Parts: sequence; structure tokens; C-alpha cells
Amino acid sequence: MPGRTDEGGSAAVTERAEWRGSKFGAMSPAEVNDFLAGPWIARTACLKPDGSPYVFAAWYHWDGVAFWLVPRARSAWAHYLLADPRVSLIVDEPEPPIRKVVAEGSAVCIEAAVGPYLENGEMSVWNKIGTYETGPRYLGDKVSEYRGEVNVEPCWTFKIVPRKLTTWQGLGWAKRYSHTELHATDDNAPVIEPRYYA
Repeated sequence: MPGRTDEGGSAAVTERAEWRGSKFGAMSPAEVNDFLAGPWIARTACLKPDGSPYVFAAWYHWDGVAFWLVPRARSAWAHYLLADPRVSLIVDEPEPPIRKVVAEGSAVCIEAAVGPYLENGEMSVWNKIGTYETGPRYLGDKVSEYRGEVNVEPCWTFKIVPRKLTTWQGLGWAKRYSHTELHATDDNAPVIEPRYYA
């Protein structure tokens, strides 16, 4: 995956720390795809016209290269993305092993507030995404009941191709966050006591 980074190297997990996850470090592309196929929520940040941040939670579809988001026609964030396409999002899980994917990129408007069917009779992109991807993934056997009620409203379709994709798995710290001088070494050398002046 282009621009894919991690938050540090991987580390072996001892038997007593199995609850923290079987692996620490970046996820492989296959692991990313497997994780993002779950019914998680994308918390996404964009910018308002005055430059202040705006965060929203949304269903998403990940196709292996890009995230697809479907705002309702009157969603404020659709207009914010149209005015300024810079966007960041995170998809994570609340329980160990705490896998997460953080994406930074630009949003491209594929459809602007169109109905479920286009003038030529074809399904809109967002309708296809809802019918074949997000609807079944998030709602299971309730998908027809839910979509039958709302599938007359116009929606937008945005595609976000990450410029940078950062991944992590395992309940542990990346090496870059650790101050090695504060931890005991294998030879039981004394730990340096930090001095805090402020």
C-alpha cells in the first residue's frame, strides 16, 4: 500500500501478556483488509470554512485502496469536504488487541447529492455501496428493513485515497515512544532517575 507506515517495530509477546495481543506493530496489507472488513466506524476529521476542525462518525467501505463515505444530502460535512478536501480518519477497535488504521488524504466527490437511481436507470454509486457493502456489513439481516425506509433520499459519494496510512495492532507502545534510559536492562543496570524541573 503506497505511503503505508507503522508506529514502530514489532516485538515478541510473552505468555503472560497474551491478552495484549499476539503481535505488536504494523499490520500487513492482508491484515488491514481483514480488519477494515469489520463493522467499525470511521471517525473522520475535516475543516470548516473558518478553518476550525469538524469531526464526524460514519460508516465506510474500504475497497483495498480507498475509503468510500456516503453522507446524506444535507450533511454539513459533505459541503465541508467539497470546499476543502483535506481529511484524516481513524478506524479502531475498543478492546484488545486494539487494532487501528489512521489515514490522511484528500476526499474526491464522485456523486453530488443524487438519488438512489440515476436518470439512465442505473443504481448510483452510493446505492451500490449501501446495497452490496455497508448495508449487509453493518446491519446483517436487518438491511432490507432499514434501507427500504431511507433509500429514497439523495446522498453524496466521496472517495478518499490515503496519502498516508498508519497501522498498529497489539496493546503495547511503539519503540519510538519509549525512553530506554528509564527502563531496567537485561544486566540489571540501574534505571536512570528522571529529573523534572517544570
